[in-house]
Amino acid sequence: MLQIVNVMLKNYQHDRITFKYFSPKHATIAFFFVLFLFKTINNEAHMNSKIHFTTLLFFLVSIYTFSQNQYQWPIKELDTAREASYLSEKEKDIILEMNMVRHNPTMYAEHMMKWMEAFYDDKKMLTIPGKIPYLTNEGKEAYLECMEELRQTAPAPVMKVSHGMSKACKLLLLDQGTTGRTGHKSSSNTTPGDRLKQFGTPIGYFAENIHYGDIEPRFVVISLLIDDGVKSRGHRKTLLSNNFNFTGVAMGDHKTYGGMCVITYAQQYQEK
Repeated sequence: MLQIVNVMLKNYQHDRITFKYFSPKHATIAFFFVLFLFKTINNEAHMNSKIHFTTLLFFLVSIYTFSQNQYQWPIKELDTAREASYLSEKEKDIILEMNMVRHNPTMYAEHMMKWMEAFYDDKKMLTIPGKIPYLTNEGKEAYLECMEELRQTAPAPVMKVSHGMSKACKLLLLDQGTTGRTGHKSSSNTTPGDRLKQFGTPIGYFAENIHYGDIEPRFVVISLLIDDGVKSRGHRKTLLSNNFNFTGVAMGDHKTYGGMCVITYAQQYQEK
């Protein structure tokens, strides 16, 4: 199960509870070719049906992984948190993924998300190899809308990591992880602004996104982008907004949903 929460503030608040591959065209051809081979072998050898459909799908994802080489991401420019000793590797990867989509939304859609379309069915189920099947609210429609918006979105500034903002995220993570609570207010009733101000001063716009469920970094970012079931697409808007230059992140276990990722954004942030 997955739940995502978003809030953006500046005198107002709204609230709500590297694949590397050659090209989408070549990957699509490979998909149907390998699927044809699988069916042929299965028919001729009468293989057990349990064998290996998952293996096949992982192979297809690997094809996509291999094929990104035609577009070279400027990783050194985008990987702004890699030297931050206070973050885990997965937390650093979250920031890299966000900077990738902000740097080139069109290429992110084509290189990181296009393969997903094949795993939606007509019953709104998303079944990705290696992950628990997820019943979406909107099915493929939200995904397709997201893809179209990404293709039309201009780049946004690369975000730098903030230690104080990450500490603010950690406060909510520690509070909700053991209790199973959700939402932007902590058990002591602190808000995103309250937590940010404990470690510095946010200037201008600031925002908070919360993701509950699978916390594999790319999945977190893609889930926020698709924003399934959220009419306002507030998570997507926050993630792509050119108002933000600084970010913080904390991720870990959650009693109810298994995992939790808190991300804060700020136009400017002065550390204490």
